[in-house]
Amino acid sequence: MKTIENLLCILFSSVCVFSSCITEDNPVEFKGYTTSLFVATDRHESGKGNNLAAAINKVANRYGVVTPSVVLLGGDYVGSGPDQGESGQPVFSLADLRAEIFSSLEPSKTDLFFTYGSHDRNCADGYSAFFSGPHQCDGYYIYGISFAQMAYATDSVTKALVALYEQQGDMKPDTSAIDSGLPHSLPPSAGNRPYNGIDIDDPFGISAESAAASFESWADTLSGHQPIIVMSHVPMHALRNDNSGGLRWFNALSKVAHKHDIVLFFGHNHTGEELGNPSDQQVYLLTAGDSITVQGDSIQGAQRVLLNFTYANAGYLKLGWCTLLTFNDVDSDGHHDYLQFRRFSVRGGQTSHFGSTDKPNPWLLRLRPQYER
Repeated sequence: MKTIENLLCILFSSVCVFSSCITEDNPVEFKGYTTSLFVATDRHESGKGNNLAAAINKVANRYGVVTPSVVLLGGDYVGSGPDQGESGQPVFSLADLRAEIFSSLEPSKTDLFFTYGSHDRNCADGYSAFFSGPHQCDGYYIYGISFAQMAYATDSVTKALVALYEQQGDMKPDTSAIDSGLPHSLPPSAGNRPYNGIDIDDPFGISAESAAASFESWADTLSGHQPIIVMSHVPMHALRNDNSGGLRWFNALSKVAHKHDIVLFFGHNHTGEELGNPSDQQVYLLTAGDSITVQGDSIQGAQRVLLNFTYANAGYLKLGWCTLLTFNDVDSDGHHDYLQFRRFSVRGGQTSHFGSTDKPNPWLLRLRPQYER
């Protein structure tokens, strides 16, 4: 699969449809109809971490870039340190983010979507202001996953951790609390943290169990085969043992990927990189045929699997990164033929590849023709 995609990059560059083998500063020549989507996560609003306005400005004013008509952000918009207390979960409004985005993009031409991260519980706008579930865009869908929907494997675990919070606040649970009737099968990391997230009110589910089922049910209603861009603050791959819903989402996405091109974006893990651990960069862009270790619950464990969809880091705004997706309908027949991933940095750094993967930046993904679906 990787060899085929690399050959396609060279082929279409040679016939001047467009090139995906360029540096960040070189423009791309698209043919036919195009539309773009901006994605990123982890604004965090602390110190030098708030790079949202700068990232939007860099993309919007880049020569040869298709100005995004949709902005999809993946949680943790405020806060510093652990996701609890006043510094971790400060009061804020999404109006602040809108103002930063609209400093470079036109409000009348831009749709904004914000998924929920664990730092965001004190949003003055309430949970209804956050995005989860599906939304139809210009020839593709976006789908939002909340924090709890990936962090926890089952509804019973989420409810147990909410009950722990109601009993004892942010303290670690003691043995008597667990022995009093709460599940013994709590994942090790989740069992150490009561949960107070406002996404407990999400209509699409409160864990991977219910939310992944909602995703599959929605996908079954689709008559067409348009691409689906999924945003989850919490990643699917195994690293921090704080995402026990990963394997359930992998199974659901793999099933739907038989009919749709799917891209799952993640954030959340920037702390490891800030502390000098670059291991996450190995999964910054993986495509169908690549292998990945996905986190399951305490029974499933972490499992090595093959992808039949695309998995990518959205770009940690706190570290200056973002990603622009550009759909291209080459023959303007109403079906997108290609999807280009282009990663930007507002603070400098290596932009030739997606992290430590073998994928050059930009990366061109050929969407399956209608007759192959």
